[in-house]
Amino acid sequence: MKYKIAIMLSAITLFTACSQSNEPSSRDSKATAESQINTTRQIEDALGRQVTIPVQPQRVVVLSELDLDSAIALGIKPIGSSYVRGQSNFPDYLKNETQQIASVGNFGQPSMEQILTLQPDLIIAGSMIDTQMINQLQQIAPTAVSFARGEPWKDSFKKVAHLLNKEQQAQKALEAYDQYAQEAQQKLHAQQGQSVSVIRWTANGPVYMLNDSFASQVLKDIGLTRPQHQQQPGASHTPPISRERFDQIDADWLIIGSHLNAEKQLAELEKLPEFQRLNAAKNKHYFVVDASMWTGIGGPHAARHAIDDVLKHLHN
Repeated sequence: MKYKIAIMLSAITLFTACSQSNEPSSRDSKATAESQINTTRQIEDALGRQVTIPVQPQRVVVLSELDLDSAIALGIKPIGSSYVRGQSNFPDYLKNETQQIASVGNFGQPSMEQILTLQPDLIIAGSMIDTQMINQLQQIAPTAVSFARGEPWKDSFKKVAHLLNKEQQAQKALEAYDQYAQEAQQKLHAQQGQSVSVIRWTANGPVYMLNDSFASQVLKDIGLTRPQHQQQPGASHTPPISRERFDQIDADWLIIGSHLNAEKQLAELEKLPEFQRLNAAKNKHYFVVDASMWTGIGGPHAARHAIDDVLKHLHN
């Protein structure tokens, strides 16, 4: 497979070189240059690379869930996307919007062959830092790294919008989201200041999301906080926590991210005496959510769905 991909990429390079070797007339060169000026522009991506991309990209491939969420929110339907991290499917919360989008492989391991087949005119590579992979993608189509790991999701969304030439649409989307969050905060007036623990249940035990994670940002937008023992900076999560330290996942409310069916996940947790000793468990203040949305890096769609989850369970 790698040999086949290498041949295809080599063919692209050879075709480009041959095209450049045919010396056009000065008139043709001028016309080509003017055409490129009108249809392309140069941007600086999140890695500081200068990349020439289409002014109005028509065939976009995205390689992270934030890029996918953001593009759809901006009215752009990608022709291809990688799956959500850790799974072999697109995010569940976007299942209606992704039915006609082709898969280009797992997160972090995109298939060059599948991308090449789609003939994109722009590849948005998420927070990718693998320069070798970026160079391979660049041989297929202009490739831009859209955001840096750990930055606020709204900043990342704006950067995706810049690549797609949709800055005005992004501003309107963020204004609509802020209004939605404000209205949710008003509905949750009785819960203001209450602490919320956000965890993902893994085969090795629970991990909780750090204070700069996507989930934390959304909770802050609606006036909720993380517990004092979960204030560590960072956009990722902790190592798995042993049963003896389940107190570290406790709070007024407990949001449990899982890839399992909610009923099945709760049945497993409620068997554990260590779980039943949590204050959140004693007060029945816990619920299961889609881990791909809550414990990943999302865009406007994920943020709105997360707010809906909170309203469903906290709003009386």
